[in-house]
Amino acid sequence: MTATRKSSWSKLVFALAFLLLQVRTQAQTITRDELLGRFDPARHAAFVTIDAKHADRPGLLLRDTVYDAFLRMREAAERDGIRLFIISATRNFDYQKSIWVRKWSASKYAGWTDQRKAKDILSYSSMPGTSRHHWGTDMDINSVESAYWKSVPGKKTHDWLAANAHRFGFCQTYTPKSGGRTGYEEEPWHWSFFPLSGPYLQAYRQLVTYEDITGFPGSDVARELQVLEDYVNGVECTGF
Repeated sequence: MTATRKSSWSKLVFALAFLLLQVRTQAQTITRDELLGRFDPARHAAFVTIDAKHADRPGLLLRDTVYDAFLRMREAAERDGIRLFIISATRNFDYQKSIWVRKWSASKYAGWTDQRKAKDILSYSSMPGTSRHHWGTDMDINSVESAYWKSVPGKKTHDWLAANAHRFGFCQTYTPKSGGRTGYEEEPWHWSFFPLSGPYLQAYRQLVTYEDITGFPGSDVARELQVLEDYVNGVECTGF
């Protein structure tokens, strides 16, 4: 190993150690409102605005520890000829509700039962109050179109992430379902900062019940569809 590579690894190890110290501090103060997305991340001290040059639009927010880790991963990817940029980051309850209501009102669902409609939307979109995007720990990268990830540049990007993202604390949350994973369909674009999202998921399991999943059309079928059991918990992070 060259001196330059040793230096790079030393800096990476130090940076990750520092991030983990910050993570422990944040994880100790998890609230139910944060888990459910019932807060304004723009007014939360732990969140920062993503530089527009690293996103597809201005105003996106992440927890500061997650953003720091992403920047380190982005720099490493760039050295290998891979461009990473964020297309979706933190979405609070109201933001997620707007997505859900727009899909719920789609004309293609005319005549569908609420259960069938909700299950179809849940293929790729979370019910408000159940999205990992509420936590500021997860992001969508480059494109949410499956066609991109099947293209040559998309496959090259995913191959790099699959081989390297864990070094920066990230994992693909929604992997292929062939291994028995439940819930959402595969999302090669969705990556989570596991050192923080892991504790948030544990807290969610302890603090959130179906009584908290309310305030939007279709919420009454959440229990029937086992949204907490099969969707919130239907995750897999490899490399940890």
